[in-house]
Amino acid sequence: MKFAIFLIISFLSYSLFADELKVEINPRRPVAGEVFQAYFRVFTTDSEMPNINFSPENLEVVGKSNQGISTRTIYANGKLTVTRELTIVYDLVAAKAGVSSLRNINVQLSQGIIRHPSLTIEIFREPQEISEVFIQADVPKKSLFLGEGVVVRYYLYSKVPVSNLDIKKYPKLNHFLKRFLQEPEQTEKVLVDGQTYMRTQIYAAKLFPEKVGELKIDSLKMTASYASARANDPFSAFGINQTMRNKTMTSEVVKIDVLPLPEPVPTDFTGLVGQHEFQVQTNQTKLIVNEPLEIKLTVTGNGALENVDSPVLLKHPGLEEFESNGDLKIIDAYKATKVFDYTFLAKENLKLPAGTVVLSYLDPDKGKYIPVELSLPEISVAGGEAIPGLKKEEVSKNIEKNSVFQKLSEKVKDFSGLNLDDDNLEWRIVIHSINSVLVILVFFLVLGWLVRFKGLNIIHFKNNIPPTFKKGHFDFRVFLDWLGPLIMETGKSPMAIIKDSTLSDDSKSYFIDLLTINDYKEYSLRKSHADFKYQAKYFKELSQYIESFSNVSPSQPS
Repeated sequence: MKFAIFLIISFLSYSLFADELKVEINPRRPVAGEVFQAYFRVFTTDSEMPNINFSPENLEVVGKSNQGISTRTIYANGKLTVTRELTIVYDLVAAKAGVSSLRNINVQLSQGIIRHPSLTIEIFREPQEISEVFIQADVPKKSLFLGEGVVVRYYLYSKVPVSNLDIKKYPKLNHFLKRFLQEPEQTEKVLVDGQTYMRTQIYAAKLFPEKVGELKIDSLKMTASYASARANDPFSAFGINQTMRNKTMTSEVVKIDVLPLPEPVPTDFTGLVGQHEFQVQTNQTKLIVNEPLEIKLTVTGNGALENVDSPVLLKHPGLEEFESNGDLKIIDAYKATKVFDYTFLAKENLKLPAGTVVLSYLDPDKGKYIPVELSLPEISVAGGEAIPGLKKEEVSKNIEKNSVFQKLSEKVKDFSGLNLDDDNLEWRIVIHSINSVLVILVFFLVLGWLVRFKGLNIIHFKNNIPPTFKKGHFDFRVFLDWLGPLIMETGKSPMAIIKDSTLSDDSKSYFIDLLTINDYKEYSLRKSHADFKYQAKYFKELSQYIESFSNVSPSQPS
């Protein structure tokens, strides 16, 4: 417990000390021919002055000023750290109305470079009136490559206190892979066209476009109550004689342009857009026949890892590959990790020389594919021919037990005093043969248990819609039991089963969103909006699909 608390404190301390760059435009809606400002706020522990770089498009830089430095001293983990906030302001002007942008934004520090997504700025012909309360979608980048991620946040801006917030309609965000973000509620002061507003985040998601062309970031609709001053009443400015108003607000639709991937696309392209890191680990490099080889590939970055299948790492007729699986972990809005576990079965004597595997990702800022070389060690397999009669399915079921029998081998080694290292391969073969016989015995025992007990559950399977759903409660465990025949037959996850099914597009979208929301139940600041709504027609369609599938499947009774 103490160790866990220590890790949490260390993580929070690290986040406080991490270098960060924020860029804000003021006024938010600049007018053609009028000077506006771009505020660059740099948070760093570096003692040297930062060097800010960016490329203005349809804009002219007419001035620059330094608004000073503020410092903060933090004591954590036995160390005193001084953080600095530097604010540098650039004066900009656009000659005409239209779309302008700041690209290639980065800050050079002595300890590294901080990069920031490109900013798209809409220039207006005339000044725009701003109400006391409004909502807006913040989309930092409006030109993306296919599969490139962008974080969209919906904010509530208010000059007066607000209450009774109620979201009436969430954005659909069609043609995007959606990753709902669980970010803490935070209210801050911002300048909008020279006026001070309180800004509160309402909803956030990271989006990955799945279609080339013009796509839309849908609007969010909500209601709120706020105090408003009465006309011609001098006391209203002091909070006296104010009236409460209810307002329904809808954010503006934001259009983005999705570009196709640059040609030619290399054969080693993983489908990931944005910087990523790859790491390979192997459990061992010297094996005997029928011994599994396990390889782990870890991918970390800001791309759509949800869509990435396991890349090919090894291919040899003497190594039989089993189905690999990937485990996704979302760290924050800009970083996620996916771990692929590969299992190969050595079938014959062989020796694979050390080599490399190349995987590449697309750098959206440069528009170039970046190859990454991964080193694979030399792999040796000895011990003669594979044991006859041992089928792939049998070995697959017993691979999970491999670690247990490895521990058994270690116990035998300790008891006998034998040295079972690579120089005593004959003894390793003897021990492995004993393990193989034990594996076969255990397999038949487990198989008999499954036939006796698990088979009864399959025989008595009834394809009725579970009543808990009809009562308006979504229980993921019950949903898994309901899909049990399909999962056992296909070996796929519930999400993959829905995507590959013959359901209608509306049904697929309904269940995909349902499973996604189940994974990220805290995607909204207001938990009540994540309530499950039972749709009878969609559940009936899925019930018919399960029934038709079980009727044609040889592994399940009619």
